Amino acid sequence: MSVVLLAAALALAVPGPAPGPDVKLPALAALPGPVLLNFWSSDCLPCVRELALLQAQSQRLPGLRFVGVAIDERKWAATFARKAGATYLQLAAPGRQDLLRQFGNPLGALPYTVVLNGAHQVCTTRLGAVDAAWLAKAAQACVSL
Repeated sequence: MSVVLLAAALALAVPGPAPGPDVKLPALAALPGPVLLNFWSSDCLPCVRELALLQAQSQRLPGLRFVGVAIDERKWAATFARKAGATYLQLAAPGRQDLLRQFGNPLGALPYTVVLNGAHQVCTTRLGAVDAAWLAKAAQACVSL
C-alpha cells in the first residue's frame, strides 16, 4: 500500500486557508511512521459520533499519525471537521469510494479505519465505528512492528 497516493484528495482547511488547485499533497509514503486512516462522511452518523473519540485518541497515541479522509464534498467536510474540532490532518476525497476498496473495504461502507505499520502496510482494519479499546490494541500491534 505504500505506493497508494492520496494526492488526488484535497486538504481540508482545518485550520488554515483552503489550498489552491496547484497544491500537491504528499504521497502516503511521505507521511512518517505508522498511520491511522479513518474514512468518513459528514452524513454518516457513526462517523460523526466517533470523530470526538478519534480527536482525543490522536493526542493519547502519539506514535500513530491520524489522518481523516472524508468521502464527502469538500465544503461539507471542512465545515463539519472545523465544528467538531478535528486538529489532526484531514483530507477530502469526494466520491472516491475506490480508495476504500484499495484499502480492503469492498463494500465501500463507512466508517472505515485502516492502521498502517511503519512500512505503510495494512496492519489492521475495522469496518464500523471504533472505540478506545480497539484503537489502543491497534496502536500496540501496529506501532511496535
